[in-house]
Amino acid sequence: MNVFHISVPGSQEATLEGYLLDCEIALGQEKRRPAVLVCPGGGYLYCSPREAEPVALSYAARGIHAFILRYSTGKAAGGFAPLKEVSWAIGYIRENSEAWQLDPDKIAVCGFSAGGHLALSAGLLAENKPNAMILGYPAASAPNGQGVDFMLKVLEGRDTVTDEDARKYDLVSQITKDAPPVFLVATAEDMLTQYGALPIAKAYSDLGKNYELHIFQYGPHGNSLGNEVSSDGSTRNLDPVYAQWQEMSVQWLHRTFGPLTFTDKSTSRMSQILAEMGLSLDKKTGL
Repeated sequence: MNVFHISVPGSQEATLEGYLLDCEIALGQEKRRPAVLVCPGGGYLYCSPREAEPVALSYAARGIHAFILRYSTGKAAGGFAPLKEVSWAIGYIRENSEAWQLDPDKIAVCGFSAGGHLALSAGLLAENKPNAMILGYPAASAPNGQGVDFMLKVLEGRDTVTDEDARKYDLVSQITKDAPPVFLVATAEDMLTQYGALPIAKAYSDLGKNYELHIFQYGPHGNSLGNEVSSDGSTRNLDPVYAQWQEMSVQWLHRTFGPLTFTDKSTSRMSQILAEMGLSLDKKTGL
């Protein structure tokens, strides 16, 4: 695996991390792999580590090139700087697709909470859009004063926000037929679900768009993967039922981007290497 860490141009704090897999091994029959760009949550106040590396590595473990965008937060997020940063990151990944053996038409963005808001913004508003979106308990739409107005204050860089500001960042109303396919996961116990996953799914359904929605009964906001790797030592973030969502999202990506294909043949290189050494192999082994 080749790991890199670079700064986002024009930003004082935003970075892009990449986890590029060894493409000597094909994913199915393809050398070019899909990619997932992870946008952690944190209310645009910080980037949650529980929703960053653990998530990226979980996709890398399934043969998918993985990236993490640690976008600008706090005062640096004013003017919705993270939207420009996620657009740059998607464009940068596409520009390097040939060198990285990556399919430029199979780039998904994966975001949680505020990172879900950013990921959906990328799919709807960015100059460089993803081909699919995976949104975990996203913040997408809420009337002013409904507990998420602090995010509006951060993005606007002001102490007070208006109903007009809330409408500006209301992404549900901006979903069109051109929106990328979306995979949604949330829980019934999370109050943000009514302002995120559910209205997004309804908007997609009304437009006849490709979406998949999973609402698990139990679990707080911010569960990340729901397993030991992302729990940060808290039983509050452990739920083996909820944790199934990540594997579901991988299968959804393969259905959305096209199923993996396989052939019934040996991939061993032993015969080739032995032949190069001037040696022969007993055909009974089947290697």
